[in-house]
Amino acid sequence: MTVAPADIVVRRMSSADIAAVVDLQVAFLEGSIVTELGSRFLTRLHAAALGHASTRAFVAVDPDQRLAGFIMASTDVHAFNRHVKPKIVVPLALACMTPRGLRIGWSVARSLIEREPRPYIPAELLLLVVGSAFRRRGIGQRLLAAFEEAFRREAIAIYRVAVRSHLEIARRFYRALGFEIEQELAVLGYPMTYLTKRLPS
Repeated sequence: MTVAPADIVVRRMSSADIAAVVDLQVAFLEGSIVTELGSRFLTRLHAAALGHASTRAFVAVDPDQRLAGFIMASTDVHAFNRHVKPKIVVPLALACMTPRGLRIGWSVARSLIEREPRPYIPAELLLLVVGSAFRRRGIGQRLLAAFEEAFRREAIAIYRVAVRSHLEIARRFYRALGFEIEQELAVLGYPMTYLTKRLPS
């Protein structure tokens, strides 16, 4: 059954959504080394993220409460990282104790010496995923609009998003919605394109 875009409801993400969010991320988030760490790690990551005051997260669900997509952002990414990282040290170590995990762990270790984007922009879009069955229906735009409205209420004028440089479709999506390419840096050993968007006051 095809679900009309008008039947999709966008609401704030809650802890009850985490299992479905993790399943969607594992199935459809291409090019993410963090996603490769697996469902158990991602469950802890999302739980920690929802526990921080800077997190702004929304889900899109159909009339049967199937998850169509989700978005997660932070109004203060440094504070977000200080909160989340201590809570995922043990799950990260456990996830890295496999042959594939060791490779990923090496990439994570390399990130400790990689340069961060400058200038510092506190607000950042962290994750945006839409399931393949729900794409090309404006759901990604609606999720963006939901958290941008939250940002505007908090007088946030600019935010940043990072996209793997080889994901041309994702880059085009953001460019079409008013993002500007800012810079490219190595993240976890691979090129990452940073884009920014200014919000009207």
